[in-house]
Amino acid sequence: MEVRALRDDEREECLALWRTVWPGDNDAYFRRYFEGDVEWLPYYTQVAVEAGHIVSAVHICKRTVACGEFRLQMGGIANVATLPDYRGKGLNSACLQAAIGIMEADAIDFSLLFTGINGYYAKQGFSTVSRTRARGAIKADIALDPRGPTVRPARPEDRDALFAVYAEYNHDRPIAVQRSPAYWRDWIGMTPARLDAADPPLVAVDAAGRIVGYIIYQVNFYQGHQITEDYAYVSELGIGKSTEIATALLAAVAARALASGKRELHVSIALDAPVRIALARVCEATGDNVTLSGMARLLSRTGLLRSFLMEWNERWLEAGRPAGAVSFDTPYGAVELNASGRFLEVAEADAIAATLPQSALLGLILGTLPSGQASTEPDRAPLLAALFPPQDGVYWSADGF
Repeated sequence: MEVRALRDDEREECLALWRTVWPGDNDAYFRRYFEGDVEWLPYYTQVAVEAGHIVSAVHICKRTVACGEFRLQMGGIANVATLPDYRGKGLNSACLQAAIGIMEADAIDFSLLFTGINGYYAKQGFSTVSRTRARGAIKADIALDPRGPTVRPARPEDRDALFAVYAEYNHDRPIAVQRSPAYWRDWIGMTPARLDAADPPLVAVDAAGRIVGYIIYQVNFYQGHQITEDYAYVSELGIGKSTEIATALLAAVAARALASGKRELHVSIALDAPVRIALARVCEATGDNVTLSGMARLLSRTGLLRSFLMEWNERWLEAGRPAGAVSFDTPYGAVELNASGRFLEVAEADAIAATLPQSALLGLILGTLPSGQASTEPDRAPLLAALFPPQDGVYWSADGF
């Protein structure tokens, strides 16, 4: 048995493996990992080979994501698959460990995956990072500001403006992918055919005719499959900071949902203040649903943290130098943020009982965990609040792998 990088002449065999393990997905879905991802390199697909045949594989999707003023390199783990006759032999674990080594060597900052078997990936150093979604019963009558934007289906000539709204809305937002036009076309699938689909993206247009927002949703279909559930699903929204734009777009989807017999609106988007207000205007009552399918892992002990050190020092000084120290677990050992000297420091540390888990550190960095929820120790609160201001992190489902 050999674990190694995929060879150029083995792509079709690897695609056949993935189609065998997941027969419900079509060939085009898997082919985009090789043909629709400009960041892909052959060694980003690690395979286990026996007697000259691929029997297991793990795929890395490299993405540049925002994190405040920083741009981080993320390695998404996808298509973790083994042929049925070869399962239970540790082949996926061997491929995953090889993939982790590749990401470490390529100086990728962190890895992300989505799963329903968290315990398996926890053994490989991944920690669960929760995400929050919202849902609510749609109001029968929704009041809209007559001076607000108008909403219409997106047209092919709108794509550049739509892309610009996305770029502005997600410029600083952890962990939003920084999308190129090629990525929009080849991975997201924003093509003229997509704009003619049953549920086309909608755009908000201001009085001057400028596109100021957009929404991607599914009323008639949910993740590609016909549904019987009594709801519509919003998977992406771009609104700047405007509550009125958010309200107009959500109301337009709500109207389409009601016309199709759907009574609830479910959203998997950044739940920042304008969105929360807009949801309250569109829905009778909203509730949050926390999903635990996301897992993440640091790929070095101190490298990522030291890259934040200059900005953290500025925040710390502006907050009046709150004293203290806090340590976190990582797959490589504990790391400490120490604010007892003239400047904030990042250093390796011996693990102690008060060390916070890797999930807390990742949640703080990626904007999915408020600093006040990271620790119950009151003496840590000022330091954590200074270093990790509120952020509305989101990984858009269209970027999934």
